[in-house]
Amino acid sequence: MNAAGAIDRIAASHAGEARRFAGGPAWASRRRHALESLVARGLPERRDENWKYLDHARVAAFDFGVAPRAAVEPRALAAARLPLADVRPVVLVDGRFDPASSASAAVDGLQIEDLGALLARDPEAALALLRVPAEDADDRYALLADAFADGGVVIRVDAGTALAKPLHVVHVATAARPAAHHARVVVEIGAGAKLMLIEEFVSLGAEAAFGNLAAEITLGASAEVEHLRLHRHNAASAQVETWVARQGAGSRYRQHLVALGGRVLRSNLRLALEGEAAECRLAGLFMAAGDRQVDIHTQVEHRAARTRTVQDYRGIATDRGRGALNGRIVVHPAARGADASQTIRNLLLAPLAEINARPQLEIHVDDVRCRHGATTGTLDPAQLFYLRSRGLDERASRSLLTFAFCQDVLAGIPLAVFRDFAATRIAGILPDGELLRGAP
Repeated sequence: MNAAGAIDRIAASHAGEARRFAGGPAWASRRRHALESLVARGLPERRDENWKYLDHARVAAFDFGVAPRAAVEPRALAAARLPLADVRPVVLVDGRFDPASSASAAVDGLQIEDLGALLARDPEAALALLRVPAEDADDRYALLADAFADGGVVIRVDAGTALAKPLHVVHVATAARPAAHHARVVVEIGAGAKLMLIEEFVSLGAEAAFGNLAAEITLGASAEVEHLRLHRHNAASAQVETWVARQGAGSRYRQHLVALGGRVLRSNLRLALEGEAAECRLAGLFMAAGDRQVDIHTQVEHRAARTRTVQDYRGIATDRGRGALNGRIVVHPAARGADASQTIRNLLLAPLAEINARPQLEIHVDDVRCRHGATTGTLDPAQLFYLRSRGLDERASRSLLTFAFCQDVLAGIPLAVFRDFAATRIAGILPDGELLRGAP
């Protein structure tokens, strides 16, 4: 299936769904413009620099028909999601906010709003709220989400508010049949506010669902956000996400990404450090087993003085798994005193496994401290020999060393339940993983 065929099916799906979308004439015009831009330019392809490693034919083969509205049985949802007790759940089912499964926002300093309801009630407010995607290749899937804009959630934390409980945003794909779902998520963090945001992607069924997320987060001056992200779709599904982040002066944003499921994942993050002394720390870990593909792209823009970036990503591929870690840091002329660090480490566990790493720096001012590095290799034979000499067989030795490779990223996750769950899932993927369960 080629990209042109996918565009034809997207247009046909849109024609069949357009009448039921909320928002009146204003939103009908915006959706039509987004679709026309997408049809004219097409989905990203290998010739687009930041998309050269993704298997676009595999993505194009998915069904782009929109998933119908579905109810989720509470016990099924509880069994599928992370076992977090003291959180405020925010549940999206096939891209649409599910108030029955979500906590009320009846707490000072927090607002949670159904974006689908806002589209129906106040289309102009929704127009002003949602970012208009650009037409470059990196925003094409956001254009796709704009064309099918139907639901999602808006989360606001008032200035000076420190939420005692984390927010747990659960993206649920019912996956009862092959279908697509599109979601918009807007997170606004006021000046001086603090939030832990846990984001999780799960599947209830086994069919090949295509998920498309367009999301944005804004941090006011001195705001702090810990963002924990866990991808664990079913083995047939695909997820494409476009996150756009903006940070004010003195703000702190820390993202921890763990990608362990699905057949295809393309994660795209564009982050702008717009205020002086803003700081972001990005860490990620993925495992590509079987014929799974994971493609992670980040672009961080230093636009103000004394801004700081620290990135640490690790990828593991085995069998015929494929991965890509593509990170770009741009230091603009106004970003004097910027400090940027980018580290990418990859581990190949099979002859046909493949990971491509592209750390990039673009610097437009002299008074900066910037560095990057990337490594891709196999397990150290000397370390394998040491473990074998201590009585472990080869499979167990390989699993132990692979698990240790993950630990630097896992150890930085601030929530123990999340960290332990991810470690258990990783142990379950590795040969002789039962030997690793309970490892620190």
